[in-house]
Amino acid sequence: MALQKRKIQGIWSSRWTFLAAATGLVVSLGNFWRTPQELGQNGGGAYLIAYIACLFLIMLPIAVAEVRIAVRARGNPVHAIDQLAHYSKASKYWSLVTQFACVAALLLAAIYSVVSGWLLAYVSKMALGTLEAASLDVVAKEFQGLLASADLMSLWQQIFLVMAVALSALNVVKGMAAVLRIVLPVLLLVLLGLLYYGYALGDFPSALSWMFDMRLEDLTWRGGFSALQHAFYTLSIGTGALMAYGAYFPSGRSVSRQLIALAVFDTAVLIIAGVAILALVFDQHIVSGSGHALLFISLPFSFGNLVFGDIAGTAFYLLLFILSLTTVVALMEPVVAYLVERWAVQRWLAALLVGGLVFVLGDLSISSMMPDTDLRWFSRSFMEWLDILAANVFLPMCVFGFVLFAAWRVPKSVYGVRDGWFEGAFFWLWQALLRYIAPPAVLAVLIIGLYLRVSS
Repeated sequence: MALQKRKIQGIWSSRWTFLAAATGLVVSLGNFWRTPQELGQNGGGAYLIAYIACLFLIMLPIAVAEVRIAVRARGNPVHAIDQLAHYSKASKYWSLVTQFACVAALLLAAIYSVVSGWLLAYVSKMALGTLEAASLDVVAKEFQGLLASADLMSLWQQIFLVMAVALSALNVVKGMAAVLRIVLPVLLLVLLGLLYYGYALGDFPSALSWMFDMRLEDLTWRGGFSALQHAFYTLSIGTGALMAYGAYFPSGRSVSRQLIALAVFDTAVLIIAGVAILALVFDQHIVSGSGHALLFISLPFSFGNLVFGDIAGTAFYLLLFILSLTTVVALMEPVVAYLVERWAVQRWLAALLVGGLVFVLGDLSISSMMPDTDLRWFSRSFMEWLDILAANVFLPMCVFGFVLFAAWRVPKSVYGVRDGWFEGAFFWLWQALLRYIAPPAVLAVLIIGLYLRVSS
């Protein structure tokens, strides 16, 4: 029985276009506001080795399976799994995996839209010199003032989503691909410029020592689990976004090589960003913090008290904003593609509908952050519960289901393995990792990760 392929959305013109699009998806805020601190606090180089091992031996095989299946089916994630389940004579309910994945992607897009609004606000603050020579208390109050204003956050979120919907509405081959091919090399140059800025004006030796010194005694089980978690979220597996982009992958090209290149590039960005950020913060002799504290308090204070800090700060927040924009567009793509291919909705209308849903969820998230809100349960806001549901429940649950399907139900012929001893050996190793290593690791991310998140 042949697969019913669909090519409504088109095919990327080259491997570089796919790599650019996938980079826009996987290079996210976690590389900037969480991992550098996690790396330093949990053994430096020891944590980095654990992270790389988890990324390449556990998560990369899952990403390869996602893209190979998408290339074979040439359709949105729901269509791809549905067709392969039918082709493999498996249960039709396997498509529930990607349906839940699409829901998780939209929930994450809503959270990202709120944080992206903050980034856009800080582009403005840096460009106008609002925080120039400001004290740490003043910088902290500036961020608290932003969080206290629902109207201001909603305005920045709306501006961001207008851009996201406009980019998502573009034709995949002629529009979105052209934008991504131009934007990402520019962003790489900006990142290298920030690295040089951190080298010239920051405490570069301390940053290098913090991130790369081998401190095995600091790598506890929680540190090792943190490395596994970050590797899990790095390639955005389980959201359907990589599958959606994989459906446009050019024929006759090596999926594995492209995804290895993607993982290497993402790791390089993590290292470059971490060194640049920590060098600037350490130079000011303050506690860097992590998450929101690092991105919206420690770093603005550092930029505000350095030479040309307004220029460097504007470039930095613009970099993060554009990366966040490409990530949200990628997270919207599975549902946009489903509406276009399954229901023949015009792409601009599909992007508008999905963007509207993301806006509603994001607006509710903003409202839940206000002091007088009713959108709080068990001391957590609607936004926090949304994040827990998407990141700690749906994503690992969907990945676990997908791994079982890809490893045990999809026949070898679907993956297009070529004849030859090397290709056969590589497929055997890949399938072994997918069958026996990935499932317990993903199950640990689901159970342990959810327990640690809810109990914190």
